[in-house]
Amino acid sequence: MNLINGIGGVFLFTNNVKRLVEWYRDSLRMVPEGTDSECKSFYTTFEYRDLENPDIKRTIAWAIMPTDQDITDKPRTGRFNYSVKSMAETLSHLQSKGVAIDKSEDYEGFGKFAWLTDPDGNKIELWEPIPERIENS
Repeated sequence: MNLINGIGGVFLFTNNVKRLVEWYRDSLRMVPEGTDSECKSFYTTFEYRDLENPDIKRTIAWAIMPTDQDITDKPRTGRFNYSVKSMAETLSHLQSKGVAIDKSEDYEGFGKFAWLTDPDGNKIELWEPIPERIENS
């Protein structure tokens, strides 16, 4: 039995919260739902249903938070994967904002992928999954 049953949240730490929030809002249209009590952190949530029990609603938190450590120009590790509805529309929008796309590729059986980097050096992977096939019985 797995002890982990999902992702609870993604937390990006930065020395310039305002700049990073504006980049995600303008480039990926991720609009923060709220802030903490001191307006230093911004967050949004993504809701989904449990596959085994659809009555259970789950939430993934996504936040940009300040750090007291100087991480400017420090290398980042890892990658955030965001699913998108339309890769073509997303890439077109990003290019209109002057965002450099490192690479894009179609993987048979998995979907379309593209890779880019945010202003703080966080690696981003965009994924347009293949639509689920409905099989006739």
